[in-house]
Amino acid sequence: MARSDTMCTQSLLEAGDRPLDRSLSEPGDVKTQFATREGTYRLMTLSEYSRPNRVGYQQQGQTPPQVRVSLITLPDQSEKICFNHGRELYVYVYKGIKKAADLSKPLEKKIYKGTNPTCHDFNTFSATSENLSLLIGFSTGQIQLIDPFKKEVNKLFNEERLIDKSRVTCLRWVPGSKSLFLSAHTSGQLYVYNEELPCGSTIPHYQPFKAGEGFTISTCKTKSTRNPLFRWLLGTGAAINELAFSPDGGKLAVVSQDGLLRIFQYDSMDLLGTARSYFGGLLCVAWSNDCRLIAVGGEDDLVTVFSMEEKRVIARAQGHRSWVSAVAFDWYLETEACYRFGSVGHDTQICLWELPEEALAPPRPRAAKKRIDPLQLVGTPACPRLDECPTLEPLVCKKIAHERLTSLMFRPDCIITACQDGYVYTWARPPS
Repeated sequence: MARSDTMCTQSLLEAGDRPLDRSLSEPGDVKTQFATREGTYRLMTLSEYSRPNRVGYQQQGQTPPQVRVSLITLPDQSEKICFNHGRELYVYVYKGIKKAADLSKPLEKKIYKGTNPTCHDFNTFSATSENLSLLIGFSTGQIQLIDPFKKEVNKLFNEERLIDKSRVTCLRWVPGSKSLFLSAHTSGQLYVYNEELPCGSTIPHYQPFKAGEGFTISTCKTKSTRNPLFRWLLGTGAAINELAFSPDGGKLAVVSQDGLLRIFQYDSMDLLGTARSYFGGLLCVAWSNDCRLIAVGGEDDLVTVFSMEEKRVIARAQGHRSWVSAVAFDWYLETEACYRFGSVGHDTQICLWELPEEALAPPRPRAAKKRIDPLQLVGTPACPRLDECPTLEPLVCKKIAHERLTSLMFRPDCIITACQDGYVYTWARPPS
């Protein structure tokens, strides 16, 4: 399914070179298939996962949390899928394109009172065919650890909300660890926990551990080791929206409501680079499989691509008509000549993009700027103006849902998407 350099380069265009077909996003024009150069992706209607009774969730007074999806492949090659909807959380055996989904037999079904699940993450390092660690974060700040196989496993962290009272936005197991995980919050803080340690019975007191440009890291001031092990405060406290570890496990990318992408060397806690949205917050982040590129999306309706080698923004992808809620690289179509990545947004559209290798080259020298931004927020390598870096237009841009899309995953044989009405869709890849 490799593509030629010429085909890939055609998608690398300056703004205004080719009009986007806006008719694809007209109301009611929901697609069940879309064609790319490698073939046609088709919606597998029998592989939909949702609440068993398929009744929409309504909550008075506030917007329900986004529907998130977590997926894990166990050593025996079986797969498990987790998703939340309103106050409910489900874990199923995931059968992909092989068999129809059996919604009558969830491995786990939980309905919560007084709080909503907001995010979750499987521990891929410790998982076996008999043991499975699943973290769940909540709108009121607590964190739960369960094992869908062993119903008696149930631990709570920040139970009394003494560590942080704000919503948990993202949970990530530390790569290669059976017990360490990160918890990000709307308070602008992220915490490092050890699931084998208790949380204290009093509000934690912290002492400085490390500081850098725009961040401070503290440890608990206590006689005995307890959670959290570390507290990271980013910027001035804008909400942290998502975390992503690099595929090699060494680096951590963080996007926040202040519009900043921050990349850290995780072990040394050193800041390696930053990028800024054109305006508004950044909502999602993803790594390329070779760890060279990071894609972020957010409230500027753009997908921005950052190069780790160049330490600069190298492209912006323009095609969504509303906030970009999830972005992911298609590792299974990644080649030396071209990168494929996708995004979904509140505009109910999926966009697929291609970035050729030549876009990673250093930029040509430009003449001195006529107008310098007084705060240097725009017009820098971390946030070039729209006419200062290549603009990608979508290879594919299709409306595939009635509600805003909230999750995107690429698998070897399919693409998985989720939307806010609680449906998780499987799109079969074209035959190879």
